[in-house]
Amino acid sequence: MSQSSTAHHDEQIDRLPCFNCGDSYESGDLARHTEPVHCGPCIACVDRPACFTCRLMYCACDVHKFRG
Repeated sequence: MSQSSTAHHDEQIDRLPCFNCGDSYESGDLARHTEPVHCGPCIACVDRPACFTCRLMYCACDVHKFRG
């Protein structure tokens, strides 16, 4: 493999989509997409990362509440 194709392959690995929100992220956003946030009473989004958006109608979590 040439160096340019290896660099392109590494770039694709670094930008895999997030399992929770679907956005691709770089190493600087790793914590936002992987580290759980202990948000409170909502059972649908407890221990999800900060990028997760809860679609539960009665979600009371300020971090994950759907704002649509």
